[in-house]
Amino acid sequence: MPKIKPHGLFSVWSPDEVAECLGVGPNLYAKIWNELVPIYDKWPRSEVPDDFSKRCLAKWWYKFTPEEQARLNELAIKHEGAYI
Repeated sequence: MPKIKPHGLFSVWSPDEVAECLGVGPNLYAKIWNELVPIYDKWPRSEVPDDFSKRCLAKWWYKFTPEEQARLNELAIKHEGAYI
């Protein structure tokens, strides 16, 4: 299976934004909140980086299975289409 690249939306959206705004379903929702969001909780609030590349979902793309990556991309495309 070829490597799946993250949709451009994931270069600016944080994991919690993706979980809350894209309707990812219960399994992906739990994975995002249980595995990725806790990373933020370890940073003191004053040190949370403002640079999107340091806090975006794309940074942790490798943590998703190819099936999860494909589903996330489908949801991003659907979301994008809603605003075109």
